[in-house]
Amino acid sequence: MSLIRRAIPPLLALLVSGCAVDTGYNRYQLPEAQGQPGDSAVDELQRNARQALDNGEFQLAIEYLQRAIKIEPRNPYSWHYLAETYRRGGDYRRCAEMVERSFSYSEADEDLDILNRRLRTLCLSG
Repeated sequence: MSLIRRAIPPLLALLVSGCAVDTGYNRYQLPEAQGQPGDSAVDELQRNARQALDNGEFQLAIEYLQRAIKIEPRNPYSWHYLAETYRRGGDYRRCAEMVERSFSYSEADEDLDILNRRLRTLCLSG
């Protein structure tokens, strides 16, 4: 009897997790508002980085984005934000490198590709 009682909670958890529904939420959306469905540690780090960047705290923004990239290395928005941070900090070479990383992970995200093309131009002309 105790074996059955110990087996039921993990089986229920497995059953419930299998019923998850894809809501269509794109986790690579620009993270503007807190508390959105699907928020993750990466979204929070991206928001913190953008706030630090807006306050002129380039090194802090870089640290947040590097942490986000460690969690989710293929997130093209983290790479894009990192490129923008380097551009605004005056490091155009690293900006161009980060833009290329963002391009490599953006797949078919046309909006991000447009932003990346603009940012690449700014980095290369910087």
